[in-house]
Amino acid sequence: MLSSFLFVSLTAAQAAYAQLSKSGVRSDPSGISEQTYDYIVVGSGLAGLTVASRLSEDSGVTVLSIEAGGDGRNDDRVNDVYNYGAAFGTELDWSWPTDQGKNMRGGKTLGGSSAINGGHYTRGLAAQYDSWSTMLEDSEKVGIFYYMKKSEGFTAPNDQQAAKGAQSVADYHGTSGPLQVSFADQMFGGPQQPAFIATIGNLTGIEHVADLNGGKANSVSITPVMMDLKNGDRRSWSASAYLTPYESRTNWVTLTNHMVEKILWENEAATPLKAHGIQFSAAGSSGTKYKAYASREVIVAGGAIQSPALLQLSGIGDPSHLSSVGLKALVNLPTVGKNLQEQTMNSLGAHGNGFNKGGRGPSDCIAYPNLYQLFGPTAGNQTAQKILSNLDNYASSQSANGLSKDTLRKLFDIQADLIINKNAPVAELFFDSGYPDDLGIDMWQLLPFSRGSVKIKSNKPSDKPAVTVNYFSADVDMDIQIAGAKMSRQILASKPLSDLSTGETVPGFKKIANGAPDSAWKSWILDKNGGFAAVAHPIGTAAMMRKDLGGVVNAQLTVYGTSNVRVVDASVMPMQISAHLSGTLYGIAEKAADLIKAARQSGSSSGSSTVGNTSNASFRLAGGSRAALGIVSVLVAFCHTVL
Repeated sequence: MLSSFLFVSLTAAQAAYAQLSKSGVRSDPSGISEQTYDYIVVGSGLAGLTVASRLSEDSGVTVLSIEAGGDGRNDDRVNDVYNYGAAFGTELDWSWPTDQGKNMRGGKTLGGSSAINGGHYTRGLAAQYDSWSTMLEDSEKVGIFYYMKKSEGFTAPNDQQAAKGAQSVADYHGTSGPLQVSFADQMFGGPQQPAFIATIGNLTGIEHVADLNGGKANSVSITPVMMDLKNGDRRSWSASAYLTPYESRTNWVTLTNHMVEKILWENEAATPLKAHGIQFSAAGSSGTKYKAYASREVIVAGGAIQSPALLQLSGIGDPSHLSSVGLKALVNLPTVGKNLQEQTMNSLGAHGNGFNKGGRGPSDCIAYPNLYQLFGPTAGNQTAQKILSNLDNYASSQSANGLSKDTLRKLFDIQADLIINKNAPVAELFFDSGYPDDLGIDMWQLLPFSRGSVKIKSNKPSDKPAVTVNYFSADVDMDIQIAGAKMSRQILASKPLSDLSTGETVPGFKKIANGAPDSAWKSWILDKNGGFAAVAHPIGTAAMMRKDLGGVVNAQLTVYGTSNVRVVDASVMPMQISAHLSGTLYGIAEKAADLIKAARQSGSSSGSSTVGNTSNASFRLAGGSRAALGIVSVLVAFCHTVL
């Protein structure tokens, strides 16, 4: 075992937990402000609570977590996954405005987006995680699969679930982690999901696999959900998994309904900058300012929108942008908030013929076709050639949202290789029993070349940042969206799925006739009275890459130009993956916690921390796609954490 794990077990056995004057979950800052903690975690979402919980396992340290939202652990809009969508547009949702009039959802409560998302648990293609290593500094490689499994308390399908099509591969899952992952007790058992699997297989040749969570995302499968089968199919999310069972620890306090306004620096003229605390206030208030102090590290875990905004408010970012809002740049890091990547969704539906859905759900059948399966071999090759011949154009058109055209071209080369040569899925076809009609497909393109940005609009922390996604600004993103919509129509109209249908209703043939040109599909996708929606999977705005590629954090997740500020959330992911984000983010957060523990043990700064030895210092993955995910041997001697 790694020395960091031994250290935790020894200290836990030898010492009582440190005593804070206030612990547990509180909304009153008295007894919390003006106090000093070893670690301050800004944001109590998926990653923030995972990291804080793991750090507080060490009885000798103290941890403060701060969350802008409230405590929604007793709210049915959170606990009941079947209430998906009920939290949207409420106090539980950041609801960031973006371009083209689209809103981006984000959880504003304990657990963040893990409290309000659909709960689906999938992992990306092994080659996508491998590619991260090519964007980092050193030559060592570390796997993330161990940490995904560490977070997971998986329950394999029982007999009645197996009879409905649920399958799993034991080696792909952890069974002792806090996050409960299972198939729903009331999962659908009617004919519709098997019919979808058979139909898309007939049309595209995509493989039906028992379990896509072993690194083979290019497949179709019935997938598990973050639900607690032992607790009435209630949602399992970071607050229920990592906070509630450990809330009595006296060395950890979580403050809700308060927003961190900026990081406080020990000496603003020093290089690198050293954080010594934070300034915060009641969320939505411009009143009393409070301070709390960190003797070791400040860990930023506000998500891909709020984390870059906090860095900018703290003087880290593009000097020209910061000066335009009256702030002084303390660290010249112009890519903070850039490299934003978000996905776009449209839904198609057909009315059912009265078939019995065989349960309550939730829907859990997902297909991840690659470029050639989505377009067909001939058009797929043509689209591949279009991508290759336009990489310079894409890099040029998106250069304002990267470090430069040249650096974006290097990143686009990696992305193109994954799509064209590694068969990275380019679209998700989520079969939805009941939306937008009895038979539905929620479809989104996964790997956009379009890049956007997050920028604070003023020096007032209460002002939401400007979120500009630049949807479809790279034309191949629209090509893939159209192909996904056309494939969805074809699936709904083909046997055996069509045997359950009376015909397409959304968008319907009156709106888009059979054989209509792509321009008709584009108009429907962009329709201002409906059209596409933001998927709310933003990543990349504090990317874990080399600084010369436009990175914001290094392989230890330390912000360039600082000695003790890390970012741990979706903003560090340098490139989109062909999956829902949660499984990967729990893995990143788990690894981050081990990096931080190892830094404390060695007495090193966050910028030079290692896990066990120098070969385990970064987030790099083991070479080779199967080894990277530990499929050959799950006894991989690497450890890490993520949101």
